[in-house]
Amino acid sequence: KTLQLVLLYSGHMRLWVDGTMREAASRSMCILLPEHEEYFAFDTGSETHHSWVHIALPTFSPALLARLQQLVWPLPLSPPMTQFMREALMLHTMPFSTSQEMLKALALLMLWRYIGEGEHALTPSISSPPAVLVQAQQFILTHLQEPITLQQIAQASAVSPFHLIRLFQKHLSLTPIAYLWQQRIAEGIKMLEQTGLPIGTIAYQCGFQSRYHFSRRIRQETGSTPQEIRRRFWQQSTEGR
Repeated sequence: KTLQLVLLYSGHMRLWVDGTMREAASRSMCILLPEHEEYFAFDTGSETHHSWVHIALPTFSPALLARLQQLVWPLPLSPPMTQFMREALMLHTMPFSTSQEMLKALALLMLWRYIGEGEHALTPSISSPPAVLVQAQQFILTHLQEPITLQQIAQASAVSPFHLIRLFQKHLSLTPIAYLWQQRIAEGIKMLEQTGLPIGTIAYQCGFQSRYHFSRRIRQETGSTPQEIRRRFWQQSTEGR
């Protein structure tokens, strides 16, 4: 049995499942169950950006089906799910013999995360982060390469810059821009370890102004150069085989 997990980053999607129409808006995600007839239609008035992953299950129990069917459809697209999808796409460029096994494990992790987030949404807790904060994080994660500003993040989240700063400091102890650079650095380290791309290319794809700027920020954060991080990770991976 194969499930399909669809992540919609921007735009709008209409989906007919066995003739019944459903709609999904920007920054949402949904699960499509096996053995159904599906037809997709994307908004022609604006660009739609989406990704999907097939999740193969050895067995598909009635209990799992019941858990999926009770969830809200679609669910809000969370920052962790966006990160998991980025990692899944990056796995295709990894130089490891275990890439396919890692991809299968990540797909199952995404399925259980989806169920966990969906069931949590059915019984909301006062400790849940505000939707505005999640929306801002999502915007940042999907625009790491671009020279985005505080004003743009606030505008995408439909709040004032001042209010957004207060939210980030209250829940993450960071400003929005500090969070942006934290995520750029984390993504850069991940790409150093998991791809063979040139350092300058990684710097550009993660939103750094230059290779020098990337190297300086990485060294400030880790105490190591990009070359040292890559060499150390690849040596450890080789020794572990």
